[in-house]
Amino acid sequence: MEIAVGVLVVLVVVLAAGLLMQRRAAARRDEAQSAAAADLLATLRPELASLQQQALQQNNAQFMALAKTQLGAETARGEEQLRARGEAIEKGLTRVGETLDSMKKFVREVDAERGKSITELKTLTEAGHRTMQDLGAETARLQRALSGGQTRGQWGERMAEDVLRVAGMLEGLNYRKNRQLEGGGGRPDYTFLLPQDRVLHMDVKFPLAGYLRYLEAGSEADRETATSDFLRDVRQRVREVTTRDYIDPTAGTLDYVLVFIPNEQVYGFIHQHDATIAQSALERRVVLCSPLTLFAVLAVIRQSVESVRLEEHAHEILAALDAFQREWGKYQDAVETVGRRITSAQNAYGDLSGTRTRQLERQLDMVKQLRAQTGIDADAELASGDAPAELPARVDP
Repeated sequence: MEIAVGVLVVLVVVLAAGLLMQRRAAARRDEAQSAAAADLLATLRPELASLQQQALQQNNAQFMALAKTQLGAETARGEEQLRARGEAIEKGLTRVGETLDSMKKFVREVDAERGKSITELKTLTEAGHRTMQDLGAETARLQRALSGGQTRGQWGERMAEDVLRVAGMLEGLNYRKNRQLEGGGGRPDYTFLLPQDRVLHMDVKFPLAGYLRYLEAGSEADRETATSDFLRDVRQRVREVTTRDYIDPTAGTLDYVLVFIPNEQVYGFIHQHDATIAQSALERRVVLCSPLTLFAVLAVIRQSVESVRLEEHAHEILAALDAFQREWGKYQDAVETVGRRITSAQNAYGDLSGTRTRQLERQLDMVKQLRAQTGIDADAELASGDAPAELPARVDP
């Protein structure tokens, strides 16, 4: 057993020695290889440096050539772009110059027109100022002229007559003026004549004094006082109309009476400051009218009158239409008779111009043939004064 152990120990020692020797041999080989590699590297290093320098120089040359090519292309492209931009800028400057010239021309024209307009405006302003002065003077004269009640009444009647004329109303046919009512119950300014012996009365009222005081008032209190006085005057005029016999259905009047206010501003002033006046007047069967509303009322009256008159004369119109229809029948019969006679005459004329003419021409042709056969010259016989020779009898074919 001990021998076996000893043998194993010896074997282990021998193996260990062998391994140690192998490692030393390998180390010496590695050192030799490292030394050889170092020598080879030392030998190749100058050549590698030379090759590296050559490669670097070639790369630099290629890079410079490429850079020069790219730089030239970019420079050419940049020059082309600059040239195009320069042309565009030049065209833009040309257009800007043309636009500036147009603007200068426009500004000069505008200045000329403005100067002309200013001159015209100055002329118009001066003319307007003179017109306003004339209008103010005319207004003052009108106020002085209308300061009297009689003058205002005459002016109001003149306005009413203008409206009546425009509406196509004729005095004596459509209305009467300033005619005293039977029984002395009043004297309306206008009386409109309606069908069936009915009438509609109208008075002209022009409460101008209070309105003028309102326009001339210098303070709000004065204007309120003038307004109250004016409206009270209007109510009084409405009451005056209702106390007269202008509304009397038993005497042939309508259930309403017209009150004409011959000024639109005054009429509008009434509605603006007291709309209840018109309503109160309607309750009293009084209709307030301005020039425009009076024209509308008269148009309705005229249309109604014409409609009623047309209805009244409808039977006369129908009788006239019946008579016309009878006469029209007679006229148609006479036309047919004349037509038949004309047709007969046309047929007779056609027979004369056709069949009879052809028969006569045939006879003449036969006469010519017989003369030619007998050698008779009709012109020579007529010239000698002898009667034409008697022709033999001819039998019609």
